[in-house]
Amino acid sequence: MENRQKTIILCCTMDTKSNEGLFLKKELEAFGHQVHIIDMGMKKPSPPGVFITQAQVAGPYYEQIVSSNVRSEASAYMVMGLKSIVRQLYADGKLDGIMAIGGSGGTTMASAAMHELPLGVPKIVVTTMASGNTLPYVQGEDVLLLNPVVDIQNLNFLTEHILRQAAAIMNGMICCPPLERKAKKAIAITCFGVTTPCVDRCTELLQKEGYEVLIFHARGTSGGKIMEKMIAEGHFCAALDITTTELADEVAGGIYSVGSRRLREAPALGIPYVVVPGALEMVNLGSEETLQPAQKARTLYYHSPSSVKMRASGAEMKELGEIFIQRLQHSRPGMTKVIIPAKGFSSVNMPGKVFWDPEADRIFINEVKYKMPDNVPVMVQDAHVNDQAFADVLVRELLRMLSRAKY
Repeated sequence: MENRQKTIILCCTMDTKSNEGLFLKKELEAFGHQVHIIDMGMKKPSPPGVFITQAQVAGPYYEQIVSSNVRSEASAYMVMGLKSIVRQLYADGKLDGIMAIGGSGGTTMASAAMHELPLGVPKIVVTTMASGNTLPYVQGEDVLLLNPVVDIQNLNFLTEHILRQAAAIMNGMICCPPLERKAKKAIAITCFGVTTPCVDRCTELLQKEGYEVLIFHARGTSGGKIMEKMIAEGHFCAALDITTTELADEVAGGIYSVGSRRLREAPALGIPYVVVPGALEMVNLGSEETLQPAQKARTLYYHSPSSVKMRASGAEMKELGEIFIQRLQHSRPGMTKVIIPAKGFSSVNMPGKVFWDPEADRIFINEVKYKMPDNVPVMVQDAHVNDQAFADVLVRELLRMLSRAKY
């Protein structure tokens, strides 16, 4: 473990939580670290001792913030400034870890700034939001939320205890060696329960070749979105995108949509990238009681009490083909390949199963096969996605691409 003095950035609304912020700063400094406070407050000018003031965070938007009567509008301006400052501090080597205390507003602002940092940088928020829906704040990343049980509105025996624990946790995290890739090269794979046999076989074969495999559950922010971020950060030498179901949600209103970044990072970076329409025929919805009437009229698969899947229509499959072409067409020649299993994209997309619709699947296949530019080869295999032979083809083609890649 490293013991050198580290620099910790503490984001705090000093207009409402100055006593609590200064208490946490003192606890962190007791471990020998340097602590700088960034004031996220919007109601009062920053007090003495703040490293970056409210006015500095607000920057050119300062007047709009102090005069705004709409908190969400003022917060949006503060977030822009906070993101920029945090990025710059990290780039300048002046940020080893970042912490925040706050309610819903402070947590929203601080966590948004934390997402600007690479994985592995310690990130902690002490917030009552930790006891509710954490998705808006964590977003699938390595942000640790600590629930203080009571609101952080004053110092008392409980808040002091929680803040002291938070300081100790940060000290433990920040003294660990930084996140580093091992000498063994890493490959990203996307997975769903309905594509698991394919993923397992590919993982086995790649590990035998000496690669480290990181598997992402393709369920939105904690799946494809975080994988794309890690690709952009340079963690992988290649990606095997077996399960692209999140794109169906983007097209048809499912719950795992992650936006237009999906499918883009590997082509942008130029690493070997094999893309498969695994589970692409299914749109991921919530529990049955959340379904709209139009969704209830579609072909459905009840995966679990909290997860209903909807079969993508022919028109939606055509749109998905267009997305594949749009996002992959600028790939470096020889570094991206689409491989399609003609006999089904998931375990419920095969003869006799609820999502078997070869006509709709054929629309996607023809769209991609005949319209994809030549720099992105398209292979259509007479196999099901979960056939061992299909997995063997995926690994064979990826290894061929890796043998030609330069690092």
